[in-house]
Amino acid sequence: MAIIPFHIVDAFADRPFTGNPAAIIPNASSLTEAEMLQITDELSMEAGFVLPPAMPGADVRLRFFTSRLEANLSGHVVIAAFASMADRGFFKPTPGGTNIRLETGSGILPVTLRLNSKGETLISVELPAPRFGEPVPAQEVAAALKVDPDYLRLGDHGPQRISCGFDQIIVPVSNRQTIRGPFLDTAAIASLTDRRGVGGLTLICPETIDNDLDFHCRFFHPKMGHNEDIASGTSLAAAASYIADRQLMPSTPITKILTEQGHSLGRPTTAQLSVNKTHDTITGVTLTASGAVVMRGSFHFTRKSQMAAN
Repeated sequence: MAIIPFHIVDAFADRPFTGNPAAIIPNASSLTEAEMLQITDELSMEAGFVLPPAMPGADVRLRFFTSRLEANLSGHVVIAAFASMADRGFFKPTPGGTNIRLETGSGILPVTLRLNSKGETLISVELPAPRFGEPVPAQEVAAALKVDPDYLRLGDHGPQRISCGFDQIIVPVSNRQTIRGPFLDTAAIASLTDRRGVGGLTLICPETIDNDLDFHCRFFHPKMGHNEDIASGTSLAAAASYIADRQLMPSTPITKILTEQGHSLGRPTTAQLSVNKTHDTITGVTLTASGAVVMRGSFHFTRKSQMAAN
């Protein structure tokens, strides 16, 4: 009988029942890939599997699964995984920061666990530097979202393809009424992402619900099993890269951006992005957020090899 512990963690949250939930399997070294997919499917949410590193220089490895396939990287699962590992005492956060090297399908990423003044764990992960792709006509995006294309622009800046480990279209939105729309035509959004060869659409708007924050964001990727995500780290990193590159906030060597997301789904989240620039070139994006462990349990199952032996 296999007994496999798991945690459910709300990422981008400092208390239970907010944020974006993810399943974390803290000791997955005995699992096959097929079993990882079965566990992910059983839990009906994205899952991260913690493994010993395979790459030189890494401290720990994460594999990322949805119910359909393995992904190279998931930002909210990284946040959830390190909240889980800190909760278990696997890594100990400190006021000065504990540095960890995380192995992913997108390479080795630096992670820092830091205790804030309230004794809470903040997780920072340096995501892959952005790759800027082609501009996408506002009319094409507007047709999928069923909105006026004139609203899909901030100043002279329109939609553009960008990736920080996950290809997507960043869509600037000029007013709160538009970004808070229902966007019910998931088939049209999926058709756009298929046609453009991207994983989703990230909408950004400077008209926020919380006046202390900088941008309101929404992320849609219907081809991955659900229409809208509560919060996505790779989505936010690409959005922050767009904001810094287009100077939608004052240009500095390190641009700090505070985002909000998830309100339309009843699970508000916040995150901080730090965009590093050298000679007007973005060299890195760091995502910082917290996570709350909301469930601890274990899977109990008989492996096929054991059934055959009996």
